[in-house]
Amino acid sequence: MKDFLKKNIYQILVGLLSFIVLFPLFKSGYFSHQDDLQVIRIVEMRKCFSDFQIPCRWVPDMGWGNGYPLFNYYGVFTYYLGGLISFIFNYLVTAKILFGIALVLGSFGMYYFVSSYFKNNLAGFVSAVLYMFAPYKALDIYVRGALGEAMALTIIPFVFWFLYKIFEEPKSKKYFLFFVISLFFFLITHNIMTIVFLPFVLLFAVYLLFKNKFSNLKNLFFGFIISFLLSSFFLIPAFVEKDLVQTESLTRFELDFRANFVGFKQIFLDRSWGYGTSIPGPLGKMNFSAGTIHWIMAVLGSIFSPILGVIFLMSVFMMHNTSSFVWEAVPLLSYFQFPWRFLSLSIFISSILGGVFIYKLNKKYQLLGSVIIVIFTVIFNYSYFKPREYYLVTNEQKTSGELWEVQQKGALLDYLPKTALEPREKAVSNIEGLEIGSDYFKFNVNLDEKKEIEVPVFYFPNWAIYVNGVKIDIRHDNILGRIEFDLEKGGHEVVGKFKNTPIRNIANTLTLIGLVCFVIYIWKKY
Repeated sequence: MKDFLKKNIYQILVGLLSFIVLFPLFKSGYFSHQDDLQVIRIVEMRKCFSDFQIPCRWVPDMGWGNGYPLFNYYGVFTYYLGGLISFIFNYLVTAKILFGIALVLGSFGMYYFVSSYFKNNLAGFVSAVLYMFAPYKALDIYVRGALGEAMALTIIPFVFWFLYKIFEEPKSKKYFLFFVISLFFFLITHNIMTIVFLPFVLLFAVYLLFKNKFSNLKNLFFGFIISFLLSSFFLIPAFVEKDLVQTESLTRFELDFRANFVGFKQIFLDRSWGYGTSIPGPLGKMNFSAGTIHWIMAVLGSIFSPILGVIFLMSVFMMHNTSSFVWEAVPLLSYFQFPWRFLSLSIFISSILGGVFIYKLNKKYQLLGSVIIVIFTVIFNYSYFKPREYYLVTNEQKTSGELWEVQQKGALLDYLPKTALEPREKAVSNIEGLEIGSDYFKFNVNLDEKKEIEVPVFYFPNWAIYVNGVKIDIRHDNILGRIEFDLEKGGHEVVGKFKNTPIRNIANTLTLIGLVCFVIYIWKKY
């Protein structure tokens, strides 16, 4: 036992400190946050599992009950994980478990990455604590409720750690396995975080290649290729089929990047904490601090690692309006919506630089320096990790009635099909016996005359309708863009089925190819 504690003392300390940021999640009920759609997304994914809609693309209850292709575009890993957990726990508890994972697990990844790279456990410990107590983490979880983004920040340290271990222990097969899985998870978790971090993953890979004289090029190449193939089922449709949905709603008005730059004072000096929204200037009551201890560590660590210091400055520059010419020149950046999302890169780099600073200290001062940094990091930032309010609600209340309807109409314009119009009320059917699943609907009807049927489901490629087993033509030129078709007199068994487009079929096939390659590669290695 003594040897175990001695060997794992820093991991244990990280685990103990994690209770400070996790404590609010242990309370009964649920907490307020801006993106309060986590429960319904988990419910929708669970329905996909039940209906064997894998990969999950269409969700039936959102869009105010009309359904839309949420998971064709919105990062899916968090909700696949949540869907699996929901078979054990109820939906409220599942959401809180996901928030908990997003809060603390990445700190362990940061510890292992930094301690492995510098061969210094104290450096890894300091980096882990800095990463755990970054104000942006509290903002993501307890203010914004940005679970997908927070989960991506949890996974990315593991990507860097396993990438490094491929070169440090080239004969160890497990690190190749873990690298492929972690990169795969990261690529399907959050589109914007993928764009932010992937260039630096590639740069780190190139650096390791040169440093190791291209000794592990084959493993690295296959690792990236297989990860991208596995991710194809999501990445390809998300980017290639973006013109099928009303993406302009993601970049206009308050979501326009021009309205969301922040000032240097907000990044470096602002310690006020609020639960407002992102608007120009400090009046929105939302904190965009890089963290006082974090930017001090970034400055001190940059003395010893100028390249990382430049990356930190670049992340700060991208948040300020002086970078507007870059945003204007790169249209893809408009989908970032909020330039302050580059705080994700800032806290990642500043946490590493804190470890660099400890590593470079004289050994007799490393323990003292680590204790001082950890204490001040916790003291300065622990109070941020709390929600604005907790409210008593049961799982049943959250998934039914008024609270359920609030979630159904939440983010109504996100990924609304191009052919659909924003509904002004909840979808209601006048079709007797209509059953709607995650990717299908069906009903039986007996008509006295020919009739036009409108199903309360938005049309989106490729919904197909079968009447008595025969595929028929459908329309979507009604007011809301719902599925519509004609039925002749008589009895009919009607089945609607959401099918893949050629793009999705290609993407699914590439994922299967990646899975086969992965299994074969591992089989040969073992």
